[in-house]
Amino acid sequence: MINIDSLILEDFCKENEDFFVGAKVQRIQQPTRKELILHLRNNFESRKLYININPTLYHIAFMSKENERRRHISIPKQPPMFCMLLRKHMEGAKITKIMQPKYERILELYFENYNEIGDKIEECLSIELMGKHSNVVLYNTDSNIIIGCAHNIGAQKSKERELAGGLPFVYPPKLNKKNLLTTRSATFVKIIKESDLPLKKLLSEKYFGFTQITLEELLTKLEIQPDISARCLRDEQIQILFIALYEYISSEKRNYSVDSDYIKYSSVLKLPIHYCSVNDLLDDYFAFYTEKFFIENLKASLRVRLEKDLKKLKEGLKYRQKQFENLDRSVLYKLKADLIMANLYSLESGLKKTFLRDFDGTNTIEIDLDENLSLIDNANKYYTKYNKAKKAYNVAVEFAQEAQREISYLEELLFSVDIANSVESLQEIAAEIDKEHSPKKLPESIIDKREIRGFVVYIGKNNRQNDLIYSKISSPNDLWFHVLNAPGAHILVKPQNSSQEPDNELLLYAANLAKEYSTQKNSGKVSVIYTKRKYLKKPPNQKGGMVTYKNETEIVVP
Repeated sequence: MINIDSLILEDFCKENEDFFVGAKVQRIQQPTRKELILHLRNNFESRKLYININPTLYHIAFMSKENERRRHISIPKQPPMFCMLLRKHMEGAKITKIMQPKYERILELYFENYNEIGDKIEECLSIELMGKHSNVVLYNTDSNIIIGCAHNIGAQKSKERELAGGLPFVYPPKLNKKNLLTTRSATFVKIIKESDLPLKKLLSEKYFGFTQITLEELLTKLEIQPDISARCLRDEQIQILFIALYEYISSEKRNYSVDSDYIKYSSVLKLPIHYCSVNDLLDDYFAFYTEKFFIENLKASLRVRLEKDLKKLKEGLKYRQKQFENLDRSVLYKLKADLIMANLYSLESGLKKTFLRDFDGTNTIEIDLDENLSLIDNANKYYTKYNKAKKAYNVAVEFAQEAQREISYLEELLFSVDIANSVESLQEIAAEIDKEHSPKKLPESIIDKREIRGFVVYIGKNNRQNDLIYSKISSPNDLWFHVLNAPGAHILVKPQNSSQEPDNELLLYAANLAKEYSTQKNSGKVSVIYTKRKYLKKPPNQKGGMVTYKNETEIVVP
C-alpha cells in the first residue's frame, strides 16, 4: 500500500494551497472516532476534506462524490464531543494559512476566531498522519494550549508527548535522521559500507522522506534487492543509488506508483494508474482500500455470527443422537411390560426380580420388579418408561430434521458471505440474518448478469437475489442450474427471444458457473442439476432462497 510520507503530504499541500487559504469552514462532521469531514468553500467551489487517522488507512484527501459513496460513511445522529468542540471553534471561520513542519507528516490549518470577550485569536488544527500515532489536535497558537484532541494520549501511553485538553502543545520528538539533499556523496558511501542492516531499513532510518515501501519500489527499479545487507552493495551501485534517491527527493513532480491490487481494480473500472493530481491519487486509492477493509470486516462479523449459530445447532444435533440410541432401550421396556402382562397369573406378587422367556422363546429376559407394587403397576411403570422414551425419540427426530434444514440454510448464508464482493450484497445478507433490526426498505438488489449468444445468464449470490430470480425475473421455460447437494448460487439462463433454445455449449457454460459459485469450486468432478423454472416450487414457510425441484437433468462438470 501507499504510505503517507512527508513528500506526498508536501505535494498535497502545494497542490491545494490556493484552495485552503481563504476557505470558509461551513460544516464539520465526525462519522467515527477516527474520521473527520470538513466542508470547505472557496473560489465559488465547495469541497469535502476527509481526514482518516485509522492506523492502517491514515490519509487526507478532498473526496469526490463517488469515493464518498465507496467509503460508506454513516453520520451518527448524536455528534461526538470532539465534533461538537470543533464546530464551536471552527464553523464559520476562515483558514488563513496552511503549514507542514519540515520533514513531518503533519498538516496544520490555521484560522482566526474570536474568544468569549470578542478578541481575535488564532487557533490551529493539527492533522498528524503518523501510523498508530495519528491524531487530530486543536490548539491555541497564542497560549500554545491544547483545546481538544481526537483521542487523548496519557503518560502511561507516551512518556515523551502527552496530548489532552489543557496541556501545552508540543511537536513529536525529532527523529535522528539526515537530509539527503545536504548529504555529501562520501558520507552516504560511508554509511552504506559500515552497516549490516537491510538496505531499505537502513535508508528509511537514516534519511528523511523515505518509507520502506517507497524504498522497496525505488530499489526494485534499480535492480537492487531491497533486503540485501547494505555493506554488500558495490561502489557503482552505491553511486547509482545516491543519484536516484537525490533526484527523487528533489524532484518537483514525483511519480507515486500504486500496488498490484489497485492496478487490477483500476483496470476493471478503467481508472488511471498514474495520476496528474496527488489528491485524486490519494482519494481513489484510499477509497478503494477503505471499501475493501470495510467489506472484509463486515464479512468477518457475519461469519462469526453464522459460525456461532452453526456450532450451537451441530452440538444440539449431536446431543439428540444420544436419544436415538435410547430407542433400543425403550423397545426393551415395552417387551418387559408385555411379558409381565402375559404372565400375570403365573407370577407371584412381592417379587424383586423375575426371569421370563421372550415371545419367540429364544432369550430369557431379566425383569426388575418393585415388591411394593402390584404386577399390573410394575407393567404400567415399564409402559410409562417406554412412552416417555418414545416421545423423546420422536421429539429428537423432529428436532434433527429441523436442525438439519437450519444447518443447510446457515451453510448457504455462510457461502453467500464468502462470495459476496460488495457492501450491498453483505447488507442484504445481514438484513436476512437480523430481520428484527434490518431497515424496512433495502436498496434495489444488483444481480450479476452476463449476456452470451442471445441469452442472459443471472447469478444469484444470496437468498434475496435468488428469491428475485425465482419470483420476478424468471419465466416458466427459463433454465435453472444449481450444484447438487451443496451450497451454491442459483444460475438462471433466460433467452432474449422466446424461440431460442440453448445448445450444449451454453448448458456447459451455465453448469460451470454453478460449480464456480459453489462450495465445490475446487473439487474434481462435480454434479450440477438443471431444470425448467416451471418445475421449481417454493414450499410454504420455507427459508429465503430455498426451493424444491423435479424433472431435473444432471451434468457432471470436470
